[in-house]
Amino acid sequence: MSNARKKILDALEGLSDDGDDSDASGSGSGDGGGGGGGGDGDGAGSDADADAAPGPSKKPKTLTLDDLEAQGFTTGPSVLYMKPPAEEPQSWNWGDGRAQKAAEPEEETQEERERTREAATTGAEQGALLAMRAAAHSAKLRDEAKEERARLAAEKQLTWNQKEKRKRATGQATKGKNYVEEEKRLARNFGMYSGFD
Repeated sequence: MSNARKKILDALEGLSDDGDDSDASGSGSGDGGGGGGGGDGDGAGSDADADAAPGPSKKPKTLTLDDLEAQGFTTGPSVLYMKPPAEEPQSWNWGDGRAQKAAEPEEETQEERERTREAATTGAEQGALLAMRAAAHSAKLRDEAKEERARLAAEKQLTWNQKEKRKRATGQATKGKNYVEEEKRLARNFGMYSGFD
């Protein structure tokens, strides 16, 4: 448990213990004033109290805001400080549009229209230029992919002699022997002799 949380819980427990100690001492003196064994005589009442509550009976103390503030608690934002909503007359009748016409802004001036037209035109031209560049780039990528596919297809159509020539150039030639003999030959080159052949 963190120290800050333990400190708060100890403070709250201290608040509840302060009020309960005075109640417990007062009730204890009241019980003790009756003499050592003065009750029903059978002691059933004291056993029931011991089973119900192991310690002295505690009354829950109500915590007030002042007690919490004394222990260091602060209050959060309150709805009491919010200003009330503005009172506007509301009409639930069907409108005829006259109020909206009165609230409409004035017409644009000729200069504002020209600026708007120019901005829209240049924006459209720039957008079209970007779209054309994107289309050209995607067409280029398609052409490159098509050429790659054609190259791979041409490699697949090589004759056996052409394939063997390519394998010899890369050091993968089979040299007319089967796989087992080739592996044994490679192993002998590395000094491994199986004695099986």
